[in-house]
Amino acid sequence: MASLKQIEANRRNAKRSTGPRSAFGKSRARANSVRHGLLSKVLADPGLVAEKQELATRIAREHGKPDDVVEARTIADAELTILTARAIRARLLDSSLSSQTTGGSECSSPDSNQADPSRSAPGNFDLALAYLRLGPTLATLDRYEQRAISRRQRAARHLFSDK
Repeated sequence: MASLKQIEANRRNAKRSTGPRSAFGKSRARANSVRHGLLSKVLADPGLVAEKQELATRIAREHGKPDDVVEARTIADAELTILTARAIRARLLDSSLSSQTTGGSECSSPDSNQADPSRSAPGNFDLALAYLRLGPTLATLDRYEQRAISRRQRAARHLFSDK
């Protein structure tokens, strides 16, 4: 049970964190989950909706369940989220690497090849730079992917258990 002091502190904090108040802020916050589609529950692409339903039906049938099982749909949705996050990560890294190779290298003096060990493996060095530049974005994608993996595992446990 919370004390009166804790309840009052909670009420004071709640007054400060009420979310967006302006119409612009509310509309922006409303669109957060569909900005990149990873957390969106509404799939805008009809092809993805059909693919999700087909995958869910196939999963359910392979495990002797009815076609319309909630867990099978959750597994299919999570699998598509995982694949989307991985595709976005690959595109980000590819675009970062291609912009580095077309933009040139900062240390392109001929003498620096012997002094700089990274010059011996330019592919690895470029990839490391891409990861460093994209660190926060890649961390966010990783969180989405991990949540989807957890959702898929949880739904699979429920689907595959003998109840």
